Amino acid sequence: MPPFPRPSRAGTAAVTLSAALSIGLGLTAPLSGAHAQTTVPAPASEAKVLPGKIVYAQLTTPDLAKAKAFYGGLLGWTFQDRPVSRGHYSEALVNGHVVAGLVERPLPDTDNPPHPLWLPFFSAPDVATLTKSSRQWGAKVLFRPTMIQGRGEQAIIADPQGALFASLHALHGDQNDTDPTVQGDWIWHSLLTSTPSASAGFYQKLFGYQVEAAPAPDTNQRYILEAQSVARATVNPLPPRLPPNARARWLSFVQVDSVGSAAEKAVQLGGRVLVEPHLDHQNSMIAVLADPAGAAFGVMELHDTDLTGDAK
Repeated sequence: MPPFPRPSRAGTAAVTLSAALSIGLGLTAPLSGAHAQTTVPAPASEAKVLPGKIVYAQLTTPDLAKAKAFYGGLLGWTFQDRPVSRGHYSEALVNGHVVAGLVERPLPDTDNPPHPLWLPFFSAPDVATLTKSSRQWGAKVLFRPTMIQGRGEQAIIADPQGALFASLHALHGDQNDTDPTVQGDWIWHSLLTSTPSASAGFYQKLFGYQVEAAPAPDTNQRYILEAQSVARATVNPLPPRLPPNARARWLSFVQVDSVGSAAEKAVQLGGRVLVEPHLDHQNSMIAVLADPAGAAFGVMELHDTDLTGDAK
């Protein structure tokens, strides 16, 4: 997926504000990209759309070659470079299907530059309508709906608590939920926020999720977001290591065969372990890692006994 075109003046200010946060797992960076607007026809009506499913992720990084070496070595991703009008862009593939896009952008020249981030893409039947609704419910639109050649219509939004996400109406529809996942596939997404109940309500209105309370021993403010009778994500309180006024953020998890081995390999490849391997609330082994440039992501072992996305 080619990166986004430059934002509007208002969008630029919002992106700059988002980029100021770089603590803990708050990883943001300017998202302006190559001028990739096209006149691609609207997605075909018969293409299967699964509203609320997180179908893709995009990384903004200062060193594309280093990022490709890290994720290829860690997850087995292969890469296909794509031409763009400015900068460099590459698609990451698992067994021939695209799972992510990596776009190279320099970090701001400041004393405390922000870390890169992974941006999740949520499927939507109508990006323009969703964008308008998001504004009405307190969100900020950082990039207006834009048709991207070969991919579909997409936009970037900051939710009312500041968490960044993208909305996408894929040109060729969404991958079926019945397709098996393997190492390197995204399998879970978690929103960390100081207002879990309000945040769950926002995404429920925006994507039509069913929301289920999923209390844990340490909190009652934990929710599962479901769409098409499939759990898609959790909404969780900010972890204690972050200040209560920290900006909300999404954390996405990749399936791996062994979390322990992945954590060790990440360090060998120049990354870091932010949260050591441990069992989550449903006894799934998870860890939180950072790539060499500081972009955070989770790794998770998927077992037959796991709920497909319970509270992480």
